[in-house]
Formats: sequence, C-alpha cells, structure tokens
Amino acid sequence: MAVGHYTNETLQDFQLLAEIYWPRVAAAVIGGGLIGAENQIYGKSAGLRTSLLVTLACAVITIVSIETGYLYGGEPSRITAQIIAGIGFIGGGVILRNRGRIHGITTAASIFVSAGIGIMAGSGFIVSAVAIAILSFVILMVLRPVDYFINRYPLFLRLRAIDRRKMADPSERASSRHAVRRSAHKPASGEASAEHAPAERP
Repeated sequence: MAVGHYTNETLQDFQLLAEIYWPRVAAAVIGGGLIGAENQIYGKSAGLRTSLLVTLACAVITIVSIETGYLYGGEPSRITAQIIAGIGFIGGGVILRNRGRIHGITTAASIFVSAGIGIMAGSGFIVSAVAIAILSFVILMVLRPVDYFINRYPLFLRLRAIDRRKMADPSERASSRHAVRRSAHKPASGEASAEHAPAERP
C-alpha cells in the first residue's frame, strides 16, 4: 500500500483492503445480525440495526488498528482496547431501574458480546466469530424458556424470597426487632386507662 503519513488512500488501496478484509467484515455482519435478530424479535432497545452497527464498528476499528500499527508502527491493540470503554457507555444506556427492579442487563450483555464478535472478526478469526455468534444466539433463544420457568416456579420463588430476607439490611432488621419489642412492652389502651383512672369514693 502507498498510504503513508502524507498520502491518502486511493481506489486501488481500497480494492486491496477489500480483498483482504471483506471476509472479516462479512463475519462481523453475520454475527451482529444474529444477536440483533433475537433482540429485535423480543422488542429490546438494542435491536437489529444497533447490534449490526456495534459489531461492524468494532470490526472496522480493529482493522484500522491493525493497519495503522503496520504502517506507522506501534501496538495494534492500543486502539482496540478502547472499544471496551466505549461499549460500557452504550451498555449502561440500556440498563433501567423501575420500581426496584433492574431491566436491560441481558441487552447490555448482548451489546458487549456483539463488540467481542466484531473485534474477533476484525482480528481475522472469521470462523470463530461466526461460531461465537451462533452460540450466543442459541443461548439467547433456547434459554429464554428456562429463564421464564425459573422465574415462575414456586420452589425457586420461595428460595429467592428466603435469600432476599437473608440479604436484607441489618439496620432494618434491627429496627424492626426494636419495634416489635416496644409494641410487646407497651400496655394496651384499656389497661392504661384503667391504671390511671381515679379510684371510686366509698
């Protein structure tokens, strides 16, 4: 390639890069499409287009990191390492808390997996990227009924309730015990009025 510090990419350079890297980009698109399809089917906030863009961007950044490391020297992973920090912002944006319950963690995890697939594809691990995408798709689709069953089976619900009671705030438990003790030692209203009532004259 003739690209250097003071030269721009030509059409021939682009064609050469396309011949080398198009399988990587295709693997990234396939992987992102599988993850995004599952999110789109179930109406998640990070749907098909979001997952495709995340995977494609990670693959492109990885390819650019490899090429710039080859052309200008340096460690190719220096740019790729920053992808993780950027994906954290996107993943944090889909996590919501509503009425004490947290939603969107699985969607955020799928975005993180999409980024990993993009990095893998951009690094040249084409077959591995597609294989991980298929495995992730199977996990998201096949295990959904298992997740649904666990969240509604009475035994698991009882175990979850016991665990939540054990994990309760110790200060709250102490205050509740003190409240019970005060209510136990507090005399009834009828008894208090009988004790403080004036004695009858003979």
